[in-house]
Amino acid sequence: MALPTSYSLKSGHRIPAIGLGTWQSKPNEVRDAVCAALQAGYRHIDAAAVYGNEKEVGEGIKLSGVPREEIFLTSKLWNTHHEPEHVEEGLEQTLRDLQVDYLDLYLIHWPVSFRYSATTTQPVNPETGLVDVIDVPTKDTWAAMEKLVEKGKVRSIGVSNFTRKRIEELLTTARIPPAVNQIEAHPYLQQRDLLEWSKQQGIVITAYSPLGNNIYNLPRAVDDPTVIQIAKELGKTPAQVLISWAIQRGTSVVPKSVTPERIRSNLEVFVLPEHAFERIQALDRHQRVNFPVRMGVDVFGEVGEETARQRAVEWARQQKMLAILAVNVTQPILWLMYFLNFLDRNAMVNGKLNNLSKDLHLHGTQYSTCVSILFVGWAYLS
Repeated sequence: MALPTSYSLKSGHRIPAIGLGTWQSKPNEVRDAVCAALQAGYRHIDAAAVYGNEKEVGEGIKLSGVPREEIFLTSKLWNTHHEPEHVEEGLEQTLRDLQVDYLDLYLIHWPVSFRYSATTTQPVNPETGLVDVIDVPTKDTWAAMEKLVEKGKVRSIGVSNFTRKRIEELLTTARIPPAVNQIEAHPYLQQRDLLEWSKQQGIVITAYSPLGNNIYNLPRAVDDPTVIQIAKELGKTPAQVLISWAIQRGTSVVPKSVTPERIRSNLEVFVLPEHAFERIQALDRHQRVNFPVRMGVDVFGEVGEETARQRAVEWARQQKMLAILAVNVTQPILWLMYFLNFLDRNAMVNGKLNNLSKDLHLHGTQYSTCVSILFVGWAYLS
């Protein structure tokens, strides 16, 4: 038995089992990563408007030399463009950035709508400090997505981060059923019930973050001792083990990497022995990493709407405090830098205070380093 290389979609098209994810890939890295992936044999590139790197993804596709018709290209409609009159606008910007005429798959990125904005992905309500969420029925957004298929600008449409309940509601009015639901799925968050139900409906599950994700300093599945031990026993890498497990359970996957060697290595999938497969199955702990706190909406029906809103309020409060702290801490440091540099320059000119920097244990490069660390820390916390 061999693992499938692609899955059939309800639209009549096929989606490759493995794609390159571009979430959290920096613009200056993703172009070369996309190029390397396509040249290594990948035929699915997963992008999104909100990732902020679609122009570079398009450049990577062009640089690879792989014909457009050989590539399965996915992107996602961002929350600011859910109102029907803005759906096609969102797609057109993506097509321009990617330098293509059509998408193979277009997904509603989240089942949450933001106030329309052509300039920011996070329109914040100045009174609450929260992202400005508006009420747009998913069926209305979906109807506009269906028109994109009719116009030939998109071949298949689907959703992302949708629960079974949300999809069931959508199916009551949809003329074109969703072909794909892209969700967070890895050994720590297996979502078995949703996967099995989706198979019954003919909806393909694409797993993002199939290796786990440490954006909130949570442990990653790829670093799990059991996974590492299985990889050692089988002579594979932990990433190869998890990607193979994901495909073996019936999902397509979009692991992210910007390292050419890892990009190539992630294609080397294999059938896991039953004992290894079951050991990974036993790792499920419902550890969700990508919970959109700032939205203030119980997207996954897990915490309750009030709790979700309170989390968002707390998040907004923390952001405000961090901003105030950054100003209050940064300004004195900048003034100190200015003062020390002023003294240091006078010392050089007068020849009397040549050892000032040594006495203060601070050199010019160290001044910059201190401030750089402050800004990096602030950016990380925010």
